[in-house]
Amino acid sequence: MPSWIWMNGVTPTIPTQVIDPVSPDDHRPSVLDLIAQHDANIQQLKLLLQKDPLYEPEKHDELFLLRFLLSHKQKVKRALKAAKDTLVFRKEYHLDERDIRHLIPHKIQSGEYGEKFPFAKTDNLQHAWKTRSPEDAIVFTIPDPHRGVVAFLNIGNLKNDSKTCKQLSVDDVASVFMLTSEWAHQWLDYVTRTTGRFTKSVRLIDFSNFSIFQNSREATKRDGKIMDMMEDIYPQLLQALFVYNAPSWIHSAWAIFRPIMPKRIIEKIDIIDPKKNPKEKQKLLAFLSEENMPESMGGTNTIRPCDWAAQ
Repeated sequence: MPSWIWMNGVTPTIPTQVIDPVSPDDHRPSVLDLIAQHDANIQQLKLLLQKDPLYEPEKHDELFLLRFLLSHKQKVKRALKAAKDTLVFRKEYHLDERDIRHLIPHKIQSGEYGEKFPFAKTDNLQHAWKTRSPEDAIVFTIPDPHRGVVAFLNIGNLKNDSKTCKQLSVDDVASVFMLTSEWAHQWLDYVTRTTGRFTKSVRLIDFSNFSIFQNSREATKRDGKIMDMMEDIYPQLLQALFVYNAPSWIHSAWAIFRPIMPKRIIEKIDIIDPKKNPKEKQKLLAFLSEENMPESMGGTNTIRPCDWAAQ
């Protein structure tokens, strides 16, 4: 049986070697080391998943299984349930049949890929994206093919009010999440398999022009449920989330609660000012080079992230 469609022409799909770090700040672990470290649980999970009629050995290999085990703290039964749910989900929405890496996700709203652009749960993803995430509200990029996905979210431009919420169905909103998650997953899987380094994404959230009054409780609750589902279906996508251009009250609250928050949260979420603080800028260099880092964040790239993929 064929492997993943986005791996066409690449053999073997489980890497046999690991590339050198792309920079002094590249600390991504070796896929081979991770598989060896967790081999016993991987083999146990494989034996259980093989009984599923949707199981395909060339696709659902050690790397596929590893992601579920890491996300579920090596709990095999929990990992098995999530993996089985994922097989059903991917079958239902024909996700194994499309290589969507060529898409520039935020360009869907402009009609670049055709009118409406049906995807997953909606027959008009263009309308859903444009209504909820106009302009540069959500931009997913891969500035370096040997590194991970970098997502830029401009919270001030994201429409999360009650009026917008009523214009879109749950399926409309879920389909935007699904498109970005699938796009990121395909790229991260490809980079991981071709570099031998376990690669995840980073999200950079711009809080300039943000107002707490622009968010409806209903929309926030709906988004939370969808994101929980995406996290189960797409394990190990996110490495870190950085908030920048945050108002002073967010900095104050973070300074109070940061010392008492769990280490796993602190390692994944941070509030930074990379343009003014060299140490905080250094944290970003683990994910993108200074040449690719926007000038507004202390880098040298003067091109807006929403225009990167068009270069």
